[in-house]
Amino acid sequence: MRGPWVPVLIVVLLLLLGYWTESMTFGAFAVFMAAWFWGGLAGLGAAAVTWLMYLGHGLSDRTMLLDALGLAFVAVGGHLLKRRADALSLRQARIRGSLRAILHASKRVARFEDPDELLRRAPRFFEEGPARGACVLRVEDGEVRVESGDCRPEEWREPLLRASQSDEPLYLDGGGRGPYRFLVPMCDRYVLCVEPAGPLEEDERDLITAFANLVCLVRRRLQENREAEQFSRLMTALASSRSLTEASEKVIQLLLPVLGASSGLVVIFRGGRFEPLAMVGRIPEAERELLENGLPAGWGGVWRSYIQRRPLFIDDYGAFDLKVDSVYEAGVKSLAFVPVSGERRARIVLVIQDDKVRSWEDEERDFLVLVARGLGLMAEQFLTRERMNALLRLEREVFDSPIELAYDRLLAYAVRLVPGGEAGSLLVRTPEDDFRYTASLGYEQEGLKKIRFSLEDVRDVWYGAGEEAWSRGEPRVFSAVEQDIAEVSYKTAPIEVIDQAGRVREIKANLCLPIVYQGEVLAVLNIESFSDPEAFDDESIEAARFFAQQAALLLHEQHYRNLLERAAHTDPLTGLPNRRAFDREFTVMWQSAERYGYPLSILVMDLSRFKEVNDRYGHAAGDQVLVRVGRVLSEITRNGDRIFRWGGDEFAVLMPHTALLGAVRAAERYARAIEQVCVETTCVGVNIGAAAFPEDTRDPSELIKLADARMYQAKRSGLVVEPRS
Repeated sequence: MRGPWVPVLIVVLLLLLGYWTESMTFGAFAVFMAAWFWGGLAGLGAAAVTWLMYLGHGLSDRTMLLDALGLAFVAVGGHLLKRRADALSLRQARIRGSLRAILHASKRVARFEDPDELLRRAPRFFEEGPARGACVLRVEDGEVRVESGDCRPEEWREPLLRASQSDEPLYLDGGGRGPYRFLVPMCDRYVLCVEPAGPLEEDERDLITAFANLVCLVRRRLQENREAEQFSRLMTALASSRSLTEASEKVIQLLLPVLGASSGLVVIFRGGRFEPLAMVGRIPEAERELLENGLPAGWGGVWRSYIQRRPLFIDDYGAFDLKVDSVYEAGVKSLAFVPVSGERRARIVLVIQDDKVRSWEDEERDFLVLVARGLGLMAEQFLTRERMNALLRLEREVFDSPIELAYDRLLAYAVRLVPGGEAGSLLVRTPEDDFRYTASLGYEQEGLKKIRFSLEDVRDVWYGAGEEAWSRGEPRVFSAVEQDIAEVSYKTAPIEVIDQAGRVREIKANLCLPIVYQGEVLAVLNIESFSDPEAFDDESIEAARFFAQQAALLLHEQHYRNLLERAAHTDPLTGLPNRRAFDREFTVMWQSAERYGYPLSILVMDLSRFKEVNDRYGHAAGDQVLVRVGRVLSEITRNGDRIFRWGGDEFAVLMPHTALLGAVRAAERYARAIEQVCVETTCVGVNIGAAAFPEDTRDPSELIKLADARMYQAKRSGLVVEPRS
């Protein structure tokens, strides 16, 4: 429209003047002006026809003026229609141009192979389209970062945040005056910003939105292809691994360059601590020292990820509430903790570290979860194989060990092999049909040894799952969340002992397992967790059942082997343990005393006047004297002391928890009892040598030699006991 208001005023004034003066000249000028301004050639033609009608029919000037006025308005309407048609034609042409540009860009999108490069190049696709500029922005936690393109989002930050949060496109037109911006949320917290030169039609906005969705779809496909390729390489590496440690190292070595991270590790939770299976990359020395000693339960992000059973991604480690200061100060700035799980609960955590603050992308998180899943499936196979090998080793070690050490080793393997175990104890059934502690791990064994449990207490109160389940050897699990474990314990044992030696108030979960052989419960295995109320799951129960089958066979065989050994280690005349039994039990007692730091004393005895009995009354009488001496010593021995016949007329006593002075006083009591053994008028006597650890020596062989030497010194000096009290 050429100067719209001026032509309108001119035409109106001419028509009014013509109407007022009844002069056709003014009307003719008005018609021609209207036709010229708004009607073009069509208007001029219409004006000419009207003029001829006027000449041919003799219309009045006033009528002619009214016709001219109508013609002028017709010309205006025609002009407006033409203008709208031209605008529609231009709009269609522009949309066709935008469509061609976006179709061309779509073809280019399909040729990309790198998803990151596709995102960086996305703004360039609009160079031939409806925009004078475009950019891709990353919006995360209220922070905006320009990924590609050229734009300054500071001025329109709030609308940008609204668009990213609503996931709906947002069109900004500046109130119809510009500047114009179209914000389209894309995948993975990205936003496409298109800045057109003029207003965007709705169809154009739909095209831009469709293109943004196309970029996301192609990018996701490229990421999936890349992840599939990387995952294939990882699974190939896992399949060629010979151990869980080797598999873990290979996974980290392949992950670090893909993620651009600085280091990684895989840890497994055993015995209440996270032990490293693999450490690869730039591991800070301070962190390496922590890991080599094992991370205790409750520490850092690895514990939170383990206990919550879900991945944990930390962009800025400095702001993390469970930050380990020494690790952060050593240079670790960003971390990812991913539980490694297959078909069962994770006991392993994959940790990826970076020495710079970073944002963990959605595709990186998904990929790490996928990798952890693959490693978890492989880990289950390795752990199952490890349990099988451990049971084979256990069988060899148990049969090569004295019965006391066999119990310790059996328990140690159980705690290690049953997932979730941190401590444990083994109750063995005695010939008197009660139960006593024969081994413990994580508890005070000396305190537990004092406790005896009746069958009813163990089966009906502590186990509490019914006699039928007891006879089948069904595992029973207690959780401190569901039941007060201490209160149940107090019903079966003295509170003061079980509180201190048994640490019952610290137990968060307990797995109780009757070990059954041919329907008879030989022992009861207890495995505890001090850190996790849900430590024992289906995997733990399955492992416990498998272990119980092997343990029952071992305990049964050990029981019969013990009977044979007892025969081989028993003096047939007196029924006392012989010198072979002394050597074995002395080794066990010495190791225990040295480990727990309590004293151990030994008495070596030699009967006097025994040769006189043999010579005067015969060897039968001498044998009877030996039997009576053995019986007398057994009757007055203290609880815990062990009496042995060394051979001939020599006896020995092992006295745990006894210092030298106590041993000498006990020797004097033994001597007075032996002096009451007589054959007719001849009574035997005794010479005793005493020695104690650690007062006299810290060498086991020296302890025996010293006691023997003191016995001979007493005999030469005519003393009963050496040293004297």
